[in-house]
Amino acid sequence: MASFFVRRLLLALAVLFAVSFGTFVFFATKFYPTCSGAGPPLVGSVPNAASAYFHWLRNVPSGGITRDPCGTDIGAQTWQSLGHTAALLGATALIVIVLSLVLGVIAAARAGSLLDLALRAFSYIAWAVPAFIVALVLQSVFNWAGNRSGFRPFATDGWPGQCALISGAFLKDCGVPGAPTPHAGTGLHYAVSLIRHLTLPALALALAFVGAHSRYLRSSLLVALNAPYTTTARAKGLPEHTVLLRHALRNSLATFSSVLLLDFGAIFGAALVVDYVFGLNGLGLLFLSDIQTASINPYAVQLLLTVTAALVIAAALLSEVIVAWLDPRTRLR
Repeated sequence: MASFFVRRLLLALAVLFAVSFGTFVFFATKFYPTCSGAGPPLVGSVPNAASAYFHWLRNVPSGGITRDPCGTDIGAQTWQSLGHTAALLGATALIVIVLSLVLGVIAAARAGSLLDLALRAFSYIAWAVPAFIVALVLQSVFNWAGNRSGFRPFATDGWPGQCALISGAFLKDCGVPGAPTPHAGTGLHYAVSLIRHLTLPALALALAFVGAHSRYLRSSLLVALNAPYTTTARAKGLPEHTVLLRHALRNSLATFSSVLLLDFGAIFGAALVVDYVFGLNGLGLLFLSDIQTASINPYAVQLLLTVTAALVIAAALLSEVIVAWLDPRTRLR
């Protein structure tokens, strides 16, 4: 198992190096910052982007990559935005896992029934609609309902206590983009506010993936329920729900976990769009804020893209490790 993990880790690091090198050279060649005294960095052209990249790479262990050559702090906003996106992804993962398991198990247990047909139709429709359309529809419906009734159980824009990074991105009564507001609260009040702000974005992001992964789990369960070991379990007199949950579901979790983690890149990409629609000040809004400035800072973009690539590659690596742990036969590859 250790050698398997080391091989996969080395491959992941090689991919991360290739991605970071390519993006840095592209942006540094076009938008390299040249310092101008106490003023903001100006856009210039770096004579050797590869040399600048390896200088940037040497600063990774010390944490120096959070500052550009002009001394500008580019890390604070990235880590804050990463926290917002991580909260959205965590809420989404909880919804996807719970609903996919429930719907997949019910559909497999009632295979061929009208309920199974309805759940399959839901999964096809949910997977067919892009997350940004679901986000816009949910936002419009809840805004309309709130304006008519005055009852707003869920927030339809913003992050508690912050203005949007991009001016005018749905938030009302905000001044400077990214500035704090006095409405966040603390403790339990802040937690409740955070749940209100994350519920609709998480539902919009989760819907399509619930449809897809409940189908994957249903298909895997149907194969497992017809396997020889489940036939043996039935022959021993075990009730059907025990066969389904203790034997078939346990063996189907390897496929379910693998596909879910391998889909992290798609979920992450959709999260950036949902972040923009709801103005959550996550990585999606930060990326747009970085590239819409008059002078693009390649170090800020590089840090953002490297963090994003590292998360996606880590999810893929975790997927292989979990599958290898659940199914030792895969360790030979």
